[in-house]
Amino acid sequence: MVAQAGEIELINLFPVPLLMTQVENSDTLNGRLVAETLERRGRESGVERSNRYGWHSEADFFQRKEPAHAELAKRIRAFVEKATRQTMPKLPAELAVACEGWVNINPSHAFNAPHDHPGSFWSGTYYAQVPLPEREEDKMSGAIEFIDPRGSLGTSARIETPFTRGKFTLRPAAGTLLLWPGYLRHWVYPNMSTKERFTVSFNAWYNRSKS
Repeated sequence: MVAQAGEIELINLFPVPLLMTQVENSDTLNGRLVAETLERRGRESGVERSNRYGWHSEADFFQRKEPAHAELAKRIRAFVEKATRQTMPKLPAELAVACEGWVNINPSHAFNAPHDHPGSFWSGTYYAQVPLPEREEDKMSGAIEFIDPRGSLGTSARIETPFTRGKFTLRPAAGTLLLWPGYLRHWVYPNMSTKERFTVSFNAWYNRSKS
């Protein structure tokens, strides 16, 4: 639709979506997931990616047979498909989502360095256990921060608006599921609690046939 004379037509050129939901009955699911993950950590050495000082599993979450792993994998896949159709309703119907994921355990002072997820359409994180900060000055403990992909706005950013901010930070509660474009750089603040933080991170992309 073209704006009429005197009217203003708004075109958002490069929007960056961040989608969020709360998983139903997450308390029970989270307890089971944490228990399964602790068993895995006892058997598996883990890998190092963006994680610093924490434990990062192999990227096999969507192939795991542990009941809570499999249940959450199913819910994540459904959320990705629903979110994609909501944001891109004209996406070809024959495309099917494929996912990879891994579990993160961040003990005290562990964090994730700034990074993005090359090659993925979507990236996301599910929060299974999020310890509360134990001191007022640690209120950003475990928060995730997204970095503006447009680069510096320089002196043009004279007022604080969604169009000019250079970062967006939030601290999700347990049971929260986030989704964002894979190119969006992000990092995680150090866990300043004495308790461990458990999350599941994942990538998603689309294939022409079922995977």
